[in-house]
Amino acid sequence: MELVFNDIKKVCTQWGYWATPRLGTEYPCLSVSIPVPIDESKRRADPISEPLAEEIERCVLVMRKTTPELYDLFMATYAYRLPLYNEYDRNRVLVRMGILERFGIGRRTYFERLKIAEISLMLMLSQKNCIFIA
Repeated sequence: MELVFNDIKKVCTQWGYWATPRLGTEYPCLSVSIPVPIDESKRRADPISEPLAEEIERCVLVMRKTTPELYDLFMATYAYRLPLYNEYDRNRVLVRMGILERFGIGRRTYFERLKIAEISLMLMLSQKNCIFIA
């Protein structure tokens, strides 16, 4: 497995691009000819390999069963790529609700919970076991 554990955020972002067309399904479909997406910094995001993406998918489904609140936050961040704060148009009309308001949490709590989800995912991938940090 080519997972580099010192860059779990990059791997999660790559998985998010891979998983976005599969939202709402219980298993990923294989699609070889998907164009490479552009990440938030406008650089090309490296595509993730299918075996690694499927392994992460398995771990995320375990996360969904064991800690749904971490799963929701993880999916909102990486698969749905919701903004942290609310987004408004020029007339101050809400365009997209931010993660903080959607979950009713503060910025610090968001980053703490996201870190817990990322570390738990990293541990599950490295140990091939369900490990969640409380």
